[in-house]
Amino acid sequence: MRVLGCLDGTNGELIGNAVQMFTTSEALTIALIAVIDAGPRHDIDRVRERFWRPPMAHQPVTQEMLAAETAAVQETLNAGLEFAPGAETLVRQGRPELEIVNAAAEWRADVIVIGAQAEYGEAPHIGPRSVGHVARFVLDHAPCPVLLVRSLAREQFPIHR
Repeated sequence: MRVLGCLDGTNGELIGNAVQMFTTSEALTIALIAVIDAGPRHDIDRVRERFWRPPMAHQPVTQEMLAAETAAVQETLNAGLEFAPGAETLVRQGRPELEIVNAAAEWRADVIVIGAQAEYGEAPHIGPRSVGHVARFVLDHAPCPVLLVRSLAREQFPIHR
């Protein structure tokens, strides 16, 4: 069984614990993927163009951003490897939702494990906005089954009306 765990920088333990649930009689191969989101770099020119100015050459800034993003992705993968030692690591660059789906197809994943959405110091919430756009896209377009994992939110229950 080939399991692809999707890391977002906040869910290493959550994904690692979920991956450990896959104990079968067949061999288990685990890969962890982290994606460098290229979107913010493309937004630099949009801000300038909004004021009818021509795009600028942002090469030095773009290189600094890529270096910082690469370092952050490596930290994310290292954190994930603490909970899934021996896993393969995949680094992609582009739109995270597309890169995850494409990597799952290319790597021939049997299941994708993904968090509901990144939790940057926020308590997980239950309700209509409980699944982020990346997870929603992966759920809708994945070439294999998807296991959606979320942090415990027991303190939000019982729900009062």
